[in-house]
Amino acid sequence: MGQKYKAVYFADTPTDSASKKSLTIAFGKKATQIYDKIKDFSSAEIRQLLGTDSYQELVDAAQNVDLPVNTYCLRNIKQSLQTIKEQQAQLSLPGIPQQTQLFDPVSVTFKGGAKDPFVRWYSYLEGYSPQFVKTILEKYAPHSTSVLDPFAGTATTAFVASQLGKTAYFCEVNPVLQFVSLTKVAVRRLDQKLRNQLAKDLMLQCNRLLTLTTIRPDLALAKAYENVFGASVFFSEQVYDEVLRIRSWIDGIASTQPLLADLLTVATLSALVPGSNMKRAGDLRYKTSKELTKHQPSLVGLIRENISQIAHDILDYDNGLQTQPLLLCENAKSLEFVPHLGVDTVITSPPYVNGTNYFRNTKIELWFLRCLLQEGDLTKFRSEAVTAGINDVTIAKVPDRSHQVVQEVVDALSESAYDSRIPRMVSSYFHEMSNIFRSIRGHLKTNAIVAIDIGDSAYASVHVPVDNLLSTCMGELGFLQEDKITLRQRRSRGGMLLSQSLLVFRYKPSEPVYYVSRLVHPWKVQWDNFKDTLPHQQQPYAKRNWGHSRHSLCSYPGKLKPAIAHHLVKAFVPPGGKLLDPFAGVGTIPFEAALQGKQAYGFDISPAAFAIANAKVQQPDSDECSCVLENLRQYFLQNTPTAQELAEAKEFGFNGRLIEYFEENTLNEVLLARRYFLENPPESVAQWFVMASLLHILHGNRPYALSRRSHPITPYKPTGDFEYRSLIQRLTTKVERGLEERLPEGFRSGKMYFLDATHWWPREIDDLDAIITSPPFFDSTRYYLANWLRLWFAGWSKADFETRPQGFVDERQKISFDVYVPLLRQARERLKRDGVVILHLGKSVKCDMANELQRLGKRWFRSAEIFDESVIHCESHGVRDKGTVTSHQYLVLY
Repeated sequence: MGQKYKAVYFADTPTDSASKKSLTIAFGKKATQIYDKIKDFSSAEIRQLLGTDSYQELVDAAQNVDLPVNTYCLRNIKQSLQTIKEQQAQLSLPGIPQQTQLFDPVSVTFKGGAKDPFVRWYSYLEGYSPQFVKTILEKYAPHSTSVLDPFAGTATTAFVASQLGKTAYFCEVNPVLQFVSLTKVAVRRLDQKLRNQLAKDLMLQCNRLLTLTTIRPDLALAKAYENVFGASVFFSEQVYDEVLRIRSWIDGIASTQPLLADLLTVATLSALVPGSNMKRAGDLRYKTSKELTKHQPSLVGLIRENISQIAHDILDYDNGLQTQPLLLCENAKSLEFVPHLGVDTVITSPPYVNGTNYFRNTKIELWFLRCLLQEGDLTKFRSEAVTAGINDVTIAKVPDRSHQVVQEVVDALSESAYDSRIPRMVSSYFHEMSNIFRSIRGHLKTNAIVAIDIGDSAYASVHVPVDNLLSTCMGELGFLQEDKITLRQRRSRGGMLLSQSLLVFRYKPSEPVYYVSRLVHPWKVQWDNFKDTLPHQQQPYAKRNWGHSRHSLCSYPGKLKPAIAHHLVKAFVPPGGKLLDPFAGVGTIPFEAALQGKQAYGFDISPAAFAIANAKVQQPDSDECSCVLENLRQYFLQNTPTAQELAEAKEFGFNGRLIEYFEENTLNEVLLARRYFLENPPESVAQWFVMASLLHILHGNRPYALSRRSHPITPYKPTGDFEYRSLIQRLTTKVERGLEERLPEGFRSGKMYFLDATHWWPREIDDLDAIITSPPFFDSTRYYLANWLRLWFAGWSKADFETRPQGFVDERQKISFDVYVPLLRQARERLKRDGVVILHLGKSVKCDMANELQRLGKRWFRSAEIFDESVIHCESHGVRDKGTVTSHQYLVLY
């Protein structure tokens, strides 16, 4: 093994070039272990180990003991490392003065734990090691029972706390880091038997990666890339195609094996940048021409290596979690809205004021996770983060005046900085940090310990002593500083000595801090009136056909009564307000909000329901609808069904095969219409309207229907004669009839997302007045079977019916109501301070949904109310199986 070298910079090193003031230390075979320990240290840290910042002093000291400079350096480094090790061993012993306690400089960076099982799954350079957290807990909070990390990164603090049996809470605003952390939580809570099976399943998937060409690329992900990144080329053509196919491959696994899919996603996330044209070196940047000429690793090869490593960790790592860490909020700024936690320890590392753009650095991964869908999404994420970089600065964030000590630094920067955003960044940073810790203190017990890992900065030769400024701000909030330890040192580009420090505070408020909750809510009077009068059961609202005719655009099982939606929207959403329905179905609630001139958003995961809702919440143009109909007619003239399509029609179906529902020529037109919409996915409201109208006429018991006699809601086995029914003729009639009733003048178009409500919500969904929704009832009819014919037309295949429903909340809630945790957490963060959640639920003999969800909701909402309503008045609409619901419930969370 050859020698290894480490350059150490000294300001007074004699050299011919002023830009190369370094001493190179050589490490021979016997010094390999020393080199491995310090290879990642900065020059400032090595100079600290050597005991001097002066090259000349180093030379003189070596001469005094008659040793070569290199030998003297190796001896001193070895002795210093041994001293650190001994002091850490004594950390928990009484009588050791605080100022003598040292942290291994590597442990306070990601490198200190980078090779640890689970930690190595995703490289997060801004993190610290598990050992660092353990050391803090042992020294400063040995008896703690609950730990919070408001800036969690990959949740190292939460994992260590959980391993030690403590209650662990964390916040993390970046979805990539959330995803990695939550996946690790799920794995580390498994017993050994399940881990063994999971590791086996992972290895089986490695070979599937070699057959990507058989998997269709995700065109929606490609569209999102175009929307978000434009003409930017982050991948070679081959790698980009692989990424799109990998996304589809993982999605195909997710319905039946969600945790396996999540692990495959983590393996992919970790490989995306190394396999791309990009490089993460501080910030994310393009690789240079020279770097691109080097051997480019195979994306598939990288993912396979990551899968193997993950599988190995799952098998061999026995240190599981004693408690389950809880992602309490995405954004630490939202902690003020959460009920009191009673935390006794906070360990965290907030963003450094160093200009690093944490979201831009993970933009490729964010795109792969579908968190970036359209232009501006990345900016919206950045606006949520603490202002720690100049690209995070916005006028809205900058305070009018900063704390006096902060303002002095801001004024100095205003005079010297090369960019006017720098002083505004510093001002915003401390303003936001003060607000966050003001919120955190409301969750703390008296005498709670708060440990903050922080680094200072320098801009234009102006020192920004972040540690001292933050200490001053914390002091005014009731946090008394008990210790400060310099963890690492380095030089700024201008040569200024900068430090990474651990600040330790004890919370001792001068008086108790309480959350103040408003006693009177603006919706309270109307809600009380709703309960007293049940207006939807009164005339004219009780009529079967009450409401706008577009509510009947397409029949759908389990649809909420429009009159209920009307009155809930009216009661809980103020004029001009904003509403979300995360289980929107065919858009009944969003459509009622739009009719009342309110901004409405909705999610749904059913392609059929999504199409119908899109058609309702926007205003189509009749001429554009005519164009869509003409395009469809031309498509019929130019195409015929394939043999595969006809074969599927003969074999596929639930209440009968497809060929039993339609006369032969009608069936051909239905097959062609299905193919047309699959090849031309709707984008305009006119296209959605035509498709929704066609979904309605697919089956029914009246002349408008294309099928033989069946049922308009559920496609029961058909009866009656086979007769040709022109698709274009009946569809045209349906579209024209659907456009007859005009929308009111104050109608406000809504927006639908094809989205699982338990996944990340788009950043556009924010500042909501209310979330009003009716999730699937626990004992409800399986909607995917009750609506199978329309789902088939919207694109589902036989395989989809076998796998996709397992990913629906309908099925997942039967395993655990924890499926609602992501929804409740995001609901609290996206609502206004006085926002409210209204859940329309079904109570049955088997399950009291309101009580279950109220129990979960207490973590995020301070108050709750349950109101039961009898279902005796509800109609069956001729549907034979209405489930076992005994009453409807309204759960109100605020």
